[in-house]
Amino acid sequence: HFSKRQLQKWYKGFMQDCPNGELNRTTFLNMYSTFFPDGKAKSFYEHLFRTFDQDNSGNIDFREFIIAISTTQNGTPEEKLNLAFQLYDIDRNGTIEESEMTEIIKAIYLMVGEVYEDDSVAQSRTQAIFKKMDINKDNVLTKQEFVKGCLEDEQLYDLLACPDKES
Repeated sequence: HFSKRQLQKWYKGFMQDCPNGELNRTTFLNMYSTFFPDGKAKSFYEHLFRTFDQDNSGNIDFREFIIAISTTQNGTPEEKLNLAFQLYDIDRNGTIEESEMTEIIKAIYLMVGEVYEDDSVAQSRTQAIFKKMDINKDNVLTKQEFVKGCLEDEQLYDLLACPDKES
């Protein structure tokens, strides 16, 4: 999704920030803490780091970085949803369980300043999403169910694929 010139510019900036060619978790979280200095987004950005770290090495190399940036900035709705699916699939088993979605939704609520006494708000939001998306009622969302559900419901797409977008 980027021209050769844009890629070169991204690479130059990446190498300035990460001279060893890899972005580690601490540096990644420190970069994002400038946007959310109160620390409320830390949990969400921990999950984002895991999502961007495609090979689970504990670092984000330039290839992983540029794929994530390209997808989030210029990707098709399907590409963005595939990346979002990886965000919610915490254990990387190919499905999203209710507990995984609840954990991410809680992190999003915290990031945007919606703090609740307990997990019931995030859990009820998750249950409503599963009721709409879990077509075969097996209590997990496949990538196909997730993508289809989001593409068919603009509100769900905005919530699940663009969590840091202003509502």
